[in-house]
Amino acid sequence: MKKWLVFFFSFLLIISIILVIINFVTTKNSETSIGELKKEEKEEKDNIEYKANQTIRVKITKTGEIIAMDINDYLRGVVASEMPAAYNIEALKAQAVVARTYTYRKMLEHADGENADICDNFRHCQAFYIKPKLMEIWKGRGFDDKTRIDYWDKINEAVVSTQNEVITYNGKYIKAFFHASSPIKTEDISQIWGHEELSYLKSVENTEYDDYTNRYSIVKVSYEDLEKKIQENINEKFDINQINMDEIKINSYTTSLRIKDIIIGKQLISAEKLRTLFGLKSTLFTMNVVEDGVIFNVIGYGHGVGLSQVGSNYLADKGNNYKDIIKHYYTGIEIIKIAN
Repeated sequence: MKKWLVFFFSFLLIISIILVIINFVTTKNSETSIGELKKEEKEEKDNIEYKANQTIRVKITKTGEIIAMDINDYLRGVVASEMPAAYNIEALKAQAVVARTYTYRKMLEHADGENADICDNFRHCQAFYIKPKLMEIWKGRGFDDKTRIDYWDKINEAVVSTQNEVITYNGKYIKAFFHASSPIKTEDISQIWGHEELSYLKSVENTEYDDYTNRYSIVKVSYEDLEKKIQENINEKFDINQINMDEIKINSYTTSLRIKDIIIGKQLISAEKLRTLFGLKSTLFTMNVVEDGVIFNVIGYGHGVGLSQVGSNYLADKGNNYKDIIKHYYTGIEIIKIAN
């Protein structure tokens, strides 16, 4: 009897040891699989590939690095970088839809080559900062922690609440140009940039707040600087000394009463070129010719085509929703929701 009990308990002990060994091996293999899976996931994220409407490849112009990210993360960064987060939520929503449309059209056009869909340079694409950088910028402007969190929540709401909404004309993404301020009228695209005719980018009436910081600006250009910039960018034989003061004047206006071009002696210069060369905030200006140079008294900020951000905020404060705002600035368009 005792021998039988010894045998029985020995058997149980052996079974228990076997089960412990099996469990250990299984767990180890499981941990290895999970580790390999995590490694694969990391490799996949590090080498993520482009998928339409899901992932966007953003070129950071300062470093040349290309970062793949979720489209909504990108749009949050764009909206927060392009429009003040303090603006009315409906204005921010309008900016989100405009930015999304602008982005998808750029992606289709392969504007930044085959390796990237878009860049972070506002002169070529749209301004873009990641969230930590935006928080740093807002902190530098004196906003406390609560305000910065509230601002980010507004930006997030603007992007998420308009999820997948874009602007189209005749079934295609529009050229969703936008700018900061056009106090009187926006510009007709046919008046600048090669005189392209687009029926949805016509000049429209615009009302803005008078206290906008960049509503008025003054730029003085010396004759020496004027000559240098014209020689470097337009006509290398240009000589300011052969021109009288009364030969420097406005030559013609656009349909929105901005300056189309000026004439200096026999040299015709587009106002858009002037804006670029001398840092004028817009082409809506008056010009005073004085003894030591030319003074530009400028109104507004930006090229004037498409949505006005300051005007959008004004319309939103007056009770217009984001779709009303978009339809005001882009004539005859549709706002549709695309498949995810």
